[in-house]
Amino acid sequence: MKIVVTGGAGFVGSSLIFRLKEKYPAYEFIAFDNLKRRGSELNLIDFQKLGVPFVHGDIRNAEDLAALGNFDVLIEASAEPSVTAGLDSDPTYVINNNLYGSINCFNACLKYNAKLIFLSTSRVYPIETIEKAAFTENGTRFSFSDNQTAAGISAAGISEQLSLEGARSFYGTTKLSSELFIQEYAAFYGLQAAITRFGVIAGPDKWAKPTRAL
Repeated sequence: MKIVVTGGAGFVGSSLIFRLKEKYPAYEFIAFDNLKRRGSELNLIDFQKLGVPFVHGDIRNAEDLAALGNFDVLIEASAEPSVTAGLDSDPTYVINNNLYGSINCFNACLKYNAKLIFLSTSRVYPIETIEKAAFTENGTRFSFSDNQTAAGISAAGISEQLSLEGARSFYGTTKLSSELFIQEYAAFYGLQAAITRFGVIAGPDKWAKPTRAL
């Protein structure tokens, strides 16, 4: 099994590689990243220790993905992750990276008949709807209450029943657009894909501070 992780040197991508390599030592994992986000280069040392190949490339360039050769699974963890990206300036970068770059990944999967795991975000839901939701303040966190006017929000969190109508940020919009394209690729090209929407993610190395001991 050969698994490519785009955004592999980022927080989520590298965390996945380290955990999956531990669980499936016989699988081949390839970390693919453009190293644009400062601090991601620190993970290259750990990749080398684990025998995980690193490929310096950019998903916006289809040629970089083609250079990977055949693979079985692609985990699309690359993204401009800032929710405020493009809100006060030109949104071209976040659109090119999070949407057009992802489409290049989908095409690469089709080329090699590979499966796709797409890492999306809870930010696909409208900002105003979430801000108006009823919540309670606890000792360590804010929690949604069960008494809501919008379907899809409860004490358990946010579900897919929540309406997608409304503005959400360029980051959220590009992720939602990619989700819709995946549905089209699955329907018309037979792409085998899974989509998961993460919320706020935190953990060791989140701020590019090396805390892992190998």
